[in-house]
Amino acid sequence: MIPGPAIVPPAMKMPTEQLRSVPVLVTGATGFIGGALARRLATEEGAIVTGSGRSVGKAAGLGSLGVRLEAADLRDAATMGELVQGQQIVFHVGAWLGARDDGSAEQINVTATESLVRQAAAAGVRRFVLVSSVAAYGVPPDGPITEDWPLALDQSYDYGRTKAMGDAAARRVAAEVGLDLVVVRPGMVHGPGGEAWTRNILDVVRSGKPTLLGRRGHASTLYIDNLIDLMLLMATSPDAEGAYNAVDAVMPWQRFFGYFADHAGVRLRRVPWRVAQVLAVVAEALPLGIPLNRARLAFYRAQPTWPMDRAEALGWEIRVGEAEGFRRGVEWVGG
Repeated sequence: MIPGPAIVPPAMKMPTEQLRSVPVLVTGATGFIGGALARRLATEEGAIVTGSGRSVGKAAGLGSLGVRLEAADLRDAATMGELVQGQQIVFHVGAWLGARDDGSAEQINVTATESLVRQAAAAGVRRFVLVSSVAAYGVPPDGPITEDWPLALDQSYDYGRTKAMGDAAARRVAAEVGLDLVVVRPGMVHGPGGEAWTRNILDVVRSGKPTLLGRRGHASTLYIDNLIDLMLLMATSPDAEGAYNAVDAVMPWQRFFGYFADHAGVRLRRVPWRVAQVLAVVAEALPLGIPLNRARLAFYRAQPTWPMDRAEALGWEIRVGEAEGFRRGVEWVGG
């Protein structure tokens, strides 16, 4: 396996004084990213943190750290309107992450996001940080994709389409109501606490199922602590504006899955590209139980890169390097 870059000393650390005693709201605090952010804000930054989510029992540990947890569905406009009152900063992390859309994707990722932007402006929120996704670009072409690249508002992938729609709507409404809004578009966020790109990947690799489809394509990853650093910078820098891509490593899929295979002590299995194409078509038509379709194949095969010039110009640096980040993640899963 090709080694990742060495860990970078923690040269960049958000000054605690900027957020000490500042009232902040974190939506989605019961999830991976929102929970990590709320924990950092409460324990290291000294902020006055309110965390919202539908299942606050999952984040009970945050309460012992000083986070005020409030059960709230993002679609409940009345409750969300109450929660933004008195807040200076809002981190909107909560989102629809389902596998199949029952109508909730647009309600949560678009309509509720637009409503929260309006409510935050009316409540006098000083800055609103929206967590979008690089999935909002759809399947971009190979090569550098900057923040100016058009969002794929009509893509077939429910999550990517509704994140693109919510991203665009939030920026449009913020401009209308005069709210200071900054958008962060992360790649594949992994690390301790992560299910999708950490625990689930290790489970798949351990199962012996094929993970390599052909020999093209790469992963665009982001370690959780590096993302939190960027989000805090977006919340506090007077020069932050617009949108910021957030990717700290781009690598072939073999290297990505290799970190998990090395930990599990197994060999990766590869499927020839033409076989993968046939499986994707069949899986769309028949209930094979294979999480594969043509849209996912296109994503897998893509080779975009993500220049981080805008974030780096504000002072963002990668504190936790690639290899160290994956090591922490698989050790968190254990086994």
